[in-house]
Amino acid sequence: MPCCVGRAVARRIASLFCLSTLFVTVFASPGQAADQAIEAALQSIAAADQETIGDSATTAAVETLSVLPSTQIKVVLDGFGPATVRGRNWLRAVAADVADNGPFPTEPLNAYFADRQADADARYLAYQLLVANDPSRQAVLLGDAETDPSLPVRYLKIQALIDQADAVRKDQPDAAIETLTRVVANARSPKQLQTAAKTLKALGKPVDLAETLGMMRSFQLIGPFDNTGSKHFDTAYLPENQYLESGDPVRLGADGKPLTEEGKLGPIAWQLIISEDQLGMVDINEPLENAKDSVAYLFAKFDVLSPLPEGDCQMRIGCINASKVWVNGKLVSANEVYHSGTRIDQYIDSCRLQATGNTVLIKVLQNAQTQPWAQDWQFQFRLTRPDGSALKTDIK
Repeated sequence: MPCCVGRAVARRIASLFCLSTLFVTVFASPGQAADQAIEAALQSIAAADQETIGDSATTAAVETLSVLPSTQIKVVLDGFGPATVRGRNWLRAVAADVADNGPFPTEPLNAYFADRQADADARYLAYQLLVANDPSRQAVLLGDAETDPSLPVRYLKIQALIDQADAVRKDQPDAAIETLTRVVANARSPKQLQTAAKTLKALGKPVDLAETLGMMRSFQLIGPFDNTGSKHFDTAYLPENQYLESGDPVRLGADGKPLTEEGKLGPIAWQLIISEDQLGMVDINEPLENAKDSVAYLFAKFDVLSPLPEGDCQMRIGCINASKVWVNGKLVSANEVYHSGTRIDQYIDSCRLQATGNTVLIKVLQNAQTQPWAQDWQFQFRLTRPDGSALKTDIK
């Protein structure tokens, strides 16, 4: 019964969408009616989610847009901006249909791809459509894409550079080194960076990838605090409260030295932890003796040595455990997920930085699972510009 009711409601919404389009058609001028119907369809697709209730309405919107002439391909691409993930998937299919509705829209797609301020996903789609229509265009389109803000486009160019360097590394090692140096400067994929670093090392030019990525590897650490039953994600222990109140989680005694705190198993002290990992992985297990059902806090004061962008920066954390991150006193990331995998830049959130006097507090929680795959208690953390380029920091 609920399923039938859901389908009935969905059909009703689709009918209302069609009626609204008809209303626009009847009471507006032909040009206005067409524009308003297209806008209504774009809004419907942009709001698409996983609920069954919206399927029929979205399908009706797709049918409205899919018959647009190829000259209006930009209208569809512009719809990416406010669209949900599912809405973007619909728009990809619509754009492919529209590109076939008349002469292939080479010029509009070229112009859209050339606009680096346009939506990154839409630009990548424009690239895909152009190359599918004329594969010989690929090299031209990727000409300077090693700095492209669309990461899929940049990835393709970086891979081409890696392949180029590999082809000449034996006969022209200096040329290979020059090309791979460009890769290290501009790549955002850890695998591509590792490939480039491995080859550079073989050519006698080793690089520090953690430094290149801007990984923060030095922190003050305290723990373990209690996380029995994984129930303390939102429990604010003393270092957290101290940080939110004063900007510094470390309480100092009369002698200026850090005070001990009461932890899960008794008094605990702050300790310095420095990662030597090539990709900046900070391992909490060793200093906290593989504690289970536990909470750890890590803190750093730092200046930013790189030029800051106007507006927001980004904090990027990869963590296989549950985690929270505060930057300059503001909670910017919260992910209550345990042992579901990890990668560099797994979670990306905006934050505000200044040239000097910044702070970061990271809360990392471990659960009680005893399986071998659930033993990691670690993270990778870095700060970047919105395009993913690293901000170099000086830990104080």
